[in-house]
Amino acid sequence: MMKYRNFTLSIACLVLWQCTSTATDAPQETASEASDSASVVVADDQTAAETTPPEPEENYGNFTRDELETALLGEIGGMRGYMPQAAESYYHLGMETGDPGILGRALEFASAVGNARAMQEIANRWLEVEPNARNPHLVIGYQYIEQGQFIRAIPHLEQVLELGGDIDFALISARTFNLEDRQRNIIIERLTAIQSRYPEQTSLYLALAQLHDQSGKTESAQAQLDQARERFGDSPRILLIEAQILQNSDRNEEAESLLALGVERYPRHRLLRYSFAQLLVENSKLEAAAEQFDALMAARPGDVETLYSLALINLELERLTVAESQFRELIQARHRSDEAHYYLASILQDRGATDEALRHFGQINRQSNAWLSAQRQRLQLLVDEQRYQEASDTAGEIAEARPELAPVAANLQAQALISAQEYERAAVVLDQALAVAPENIDLLFTRARLNETLDDFPATEADLRAILSIQPDNAQALNHLGYSLTVRTDRYEEALTLIEQAITLMPDDPAIIDSLGWIQFKLGYLQDALVNLQRAYDAFPDPEVAAHLGEVLWSLGRQGEAMMIWQEGLDKDPDSEFIHDALERQEIELPL
Repeated sequence: MMKYRNFTLSIACLVLWQCTSTATDAPQETASEASDSASVVVADDQTAAETTPPEPEENYGNFTRDELETALLGEIGGMRGYMPQAAESYYHLGMETGDPGILGRALEFASAVGNARAMQEIANRWLEVEPNARNPHLVIGYQYIEQGQFIRAIPHLEQVLELGGDIDFALISARTFNLEDRQRNIIIERLTAIQSRYPEQTSLYLALAQLHDQSGKTESAQAQLDQARERFGDSPRILLIEAQILQNSDRNEEAESLLALGVERYPRHRLLRYSFAQLLVENSKLEAAAEQFDALMAARPGDVETLYSLALINLELERLTVAESQFRELIQARHRSDEAHYYLASILQDRGATDEALRHFGQINRQSNAWLSAQRQRLQLLVDEQRYQEASDTAGEIAEARPELAPVAANLQAQALISAQEYERAAVVLDQALAVAPENIDLLFTRARLNETLDDFPATEADLRAILSIQPDNAQALNHLGYSLTVRTDRYEEALTLIEQAITLMPDDPAIIDSLGWIQFKLGYLQDALVNLQRAYDAFPDPEVAAHLGEVLWSLGRQGEAMMIWQEGLDKDPDSEFIHDALERQEIELPL
């Protein structure tokens, strides 16, 4: 049977021969001869039709001329990079002719363009004309695996084995983590049956080990690995799966020791060393992880993903000069550029290289997850440098780039100004933004906090009540207003109602529990106050909570415990105004 590579060459030669014949061998007619010939044809048209026998359709091997030309066009299209057109041509030609050579080529093109539907149809057509072909079974099996139809894939993969091929069954177990145990058990049963018929297929042991491990059957998983070792000897793949089983059993230290042994035994196995490095990171052994990543980089200097991991570790270890160089290298290689710009800018910011930091923050793609955080950093940097006009321009750029983020940009700018104690500027930004978006919760919260800082309680209450008119079940607004009423007014019953609503919505929030304990103290419910403030302090030992808990303890006559709690708070924040106010109210001083 003619192979596609041969008939492509043949048709190419045929076309070239025809072109040559037309140009050089045809007799040269004069103008009058040409005219006479034409008149004869017209005059005797019917006679010619009656006497000239029809030309038989040319057939080249098993293909018509049209089919060969389609194949040629497909090949030329593939060589020129027109892959979708070439794939389409070969798909139709293969489905029409049923020729295995054409179908094989059609599969290659369909795979190259990622057309899974065409691949499956071509493979099925191939099996119609050649039932014992391995490749179509392989393709259909892998397609079912990609679609998550593992049970339908298994018979095709088994057929490949029966036809003398080889299969890596771990392709299945690598994708079955999220299956229900019932479905996974069916796969285990089918693969176990195949294993009994093909005991020399190494990957069956590895796949079954992973499947058993995913079902929580650690002993069965280990038994499969032990059988694999006994039959085939140790290997990096067996070590990797065994380490995975240990990790899934929360035996990370054992997994680490096993991978360390594996790296020593197979020092050139990249995946083994990479897994070891990742586990060291997970076990918080960053120095040792950096050594492994260094070894990976030495073996393959161009591996930019490993370089990224190493840069992050060096950043965490505060090896800032090394990390800076690595992030610059990543930017140069255009790999993870957004993240590299962000981390590099953060390093430069800490060093005081503000302009360069701003430039790198500004180069992050607006579609990146790091973009909004970068804009926050830009605004804060500009405000810290008292470059207020640039901060305003940056906020405008954010709003222009992403109009839906205009309130976010204004909020970021206001927060940066508040942190720089530029309260009047922050108020202008917030008032202007709320004039455009009056129901924006974040803007209302920021202005409420600003007004609280400015000791303007009526304005604070107005903004918090505006939030509650929009979102009556906003636990933060309920708590904030209730606590503000507690510390700034004597409207304690109203405060208690608001805080109780908040605690119903968020019963485990330490800030709300602290507010509840403090209003209970103000109302004289000392035991209830003690219980709640102790719970808040246990969850969040903040100096403000310490100040409240200490006052309740003091009021209950437990002065020693109160002083101990206040001292703990001052150890964390020696300048805490909350604790100093509590000490002043009790007219006491803590011993140095």
